Amino acid sequence: MTVEFRQPLPPAVHDARMVGPMVGPLRRRAVRGLIIGLVAALVLTVLGALGTDAAPLGLRFAYWLIVVLPGSLLGLIIAFAVQSWGRLAGRLWLEALLTSLLVAVPHTFIVVVASMLMFGLQAITPAVVLWFGLIVLFVSLVLTAINFATAPTAALPNAPAPATAPPEAVAASPHAPPPPSLPPALAERLPPRLQSGRLLALAAEDHYLRIHTDLGSDLVLMRMVDAIALLADVPGARVHRSWWVARAAVTGTVRDSDRLLLSLENGLNVPISRAERPKLAAAGWL
Repeated sequence: MTVEFRQPLPPAVHDARMVGPMVGPLRRRAVRGLIIGLVAALVLTVLGALGTDAAPLGLRFAYWLIVVLPGSLLGLIIAFAVQSWGRLAGRLWLEALLTSLLVAVPHTFIVVVASMLMFGLQAITPAVVLWFGLIVLFVSLVLTAINFATAPTAALPNAPAPATAPPEAVAASPHAPPPPSLPPALAERLPPRLQSGRLLALAAEDHYLRIHTDLGSDLVLMRMVDAIALLADVPGARVHRSWWVARAAVTGTVRDSDRLLLSLENGLNVPISRAERPKLAAAGWL
């Protein structure tokens, strides 16, 4: 007998050990975006793009820095907001397109003002704004695509096992069916080495979601509630504010002091909240 709990739940509240895993990826993402922006500014300077080749090298470089780097920072913020929103989960090309459009609108005015101040742009007409807007959108699409394509896979440790002493085995689930395959919308967010894996569990780590498979785990920028919405046909349950578990991944339960945990086939021990214990017990999990 299986059950799937999908009632609205409050956002996960994490202790200090959950904050650390988020900081590294955000920092790396910001550094990567700025490096890509700096390289783009250098390339556009050397090419003398958009008729800037007549200007002195130093002025060209300053112009492209002023034009490109704010766009990189805007892209970082907007991409984070779009992915946290989660409505386009699993559709990276739509995320990239929406991010580029949202960046292009404010960034067009930055480019127009910079061009006016540094190159004496005289009349700011609707046609001029439209022309710059199309150029900004094109550059934004290219840089966003590069950022998405070079996004690193997470190299964060798995959530630490909560036991402080060897836990006492309580139950086991022999002859269990294999864990479910990853839904395509989740699989395509993972690196190729994990996409053929079977889903074991999801763990919320602030704005990130760690997807545990039988081939390993990785982080994606996604909300737990949005991921669970993609698992309507997968037998499983949200056993804790920070955890969703596939029913077939459970091999038994362990008790550590007064805490009851689910033991998964990959060795993870997942905490069960007190509120979910009666539901899991009634469904035959415990």
